[in-house]
Amino acid sequence: METDPHALDITRLHDGGLALSGELDYATAPELTATVAALPLDQGATLTLDLGQLAFCDSSGLSALLTAYKRVTNLGGRLSVSAIDPNVARMLSITGLAHLFRP
Repeated sequence: METDPHALDITRLHDGGLALSGELDYATAPELTATVAALPLDQGATLTLDLGQLAFCDSSGLSALLTAYKRVTNLGGRLSVSAIDPNVARMLSITGLAHLFRP
């Protein structure tokens, strides 16, 4: 069985964070939004995202990342990034959002 190269794989990490690999786009962004919405986050929690294997992110993916950021910060927490693909980092920089997704 072949893996869809355009799919998004979300793995729950031992520290409660999420590792994303594949493509975060119009078709897959709702999966990230639903996953983050279902996380049992405590007040003041930190959610760590590993974006090191995220090969592609479009505007819908960016919106899903911002939704995750808002969910965490609305609880008084913070969102941090443990790794980031250079192309995704460039997109965040170009859009002026890189400061929201720092380690």
